[in-house]
Amino acid sequence: MRDDNRRGPGTIGKFYGVGLGPGDPKLLTLKAKEILEKVDVIFVPKADREGNSRARSIVEAATAGPWNFVELIFPMAKDEKILGSYWKKAAGRIAEEVWIGKTVAFVTIGDPFIYSTYIYVLKTLRQNFPDIEVETIPGISAFNAAASLAQIPLVEGEERLAILPVTDDLRPLRETFKEFDTVVLMKVGSKLERVVRLLNELNLIKNAVLISHAGCPNEYIERDLSILSGKELGYLSVIIVKCRQEEKA
Repeated sequence: MRDDNRRGPGTIGKFYGVGLGPGDPKLLTLKAKEILEKVDVIFVPKADREGNSRARSIVEAATAGPWNFVELIFPMAKDEKILGSYWKKAAGRIAEEVWIGKTVAFVTIGDPFIYSTYIYVLKTLRQNFPDIEVETIPGISAFNAAASLAQIPLVEGEERLAILPVTDDLRPLRETFKEFDTVVLMKVGSKLERVVRLLNELNLIKNAVLISHAGCPNEYIERDLSILSGKELGYLSVIIVKCRQEEKA
C-alpha cells in the first residue's frame, strides 16, 4: 500500500488505464512504468481464477514493487449479458478504491483501446461513476509488434490498412482483401485452418505471415502458412496479409 499517494481527506483518487504492450516487459512505455510505480492499487484482468496472469507478470518484470494487485475475473464469453455483470462488478470495485482517495490502475495487454476489456470497464465506470477522473496510457499493440518482428511494413504512401478480428463468418474477408492493401487479422485462434484455406483459394497464401504470441518467450513466426493446416496456435495469433504484393512486383 502506498499511503504517500493518497490525495488526502475529502478528495477522491484517480483511475488510470494502462497498456502494457504485447508481452515483452522491455516494450512497456516509460509513462506506463511511471504510473504503475506510483499508484496504490493495480487491477489485473484474468480469464479465470487459476494460473498466472500474463499482465501481472509484465508489471512485475518491468516495474519496481511493492505492488498491491487485485485480480478481476472476466470469463472468455461472448454473451454481453453475462459479461455485463462482470464489467459492473469491476467498475464498482475500482470505484471503491478511488472514492477513498487512492490512485488505481487497470492494466491490459497491448493497447487499452484495441479489443480490450478495458473499453467495457471504462464505459461502465463512466456511466455509473461519472465524477471519477480517468487517464488512459497507450501501449504498443500486438499487430505493431508482429509487423516489427516479421519486418513487414504495414502501409506506405497512400496504401490502406484494415485491422479486424476473425469471426465465424469469413465471407466478408473476401471483399476486405480486395479493398485494402494490407489486412491484419487478429484473434485467429481456432479459426486458423479456415483462414489458411481461404488465403489459398484467393492466391494470397504466399503474401501472408503468421505471428503468434508476439513479444513473449514463446513467440513464433511462420511465413509458409500452408504447413499450418490442422494446427491451432491459440488466441494470441496475428496474420498480416499484403494483398497487393504481386501487383507491385
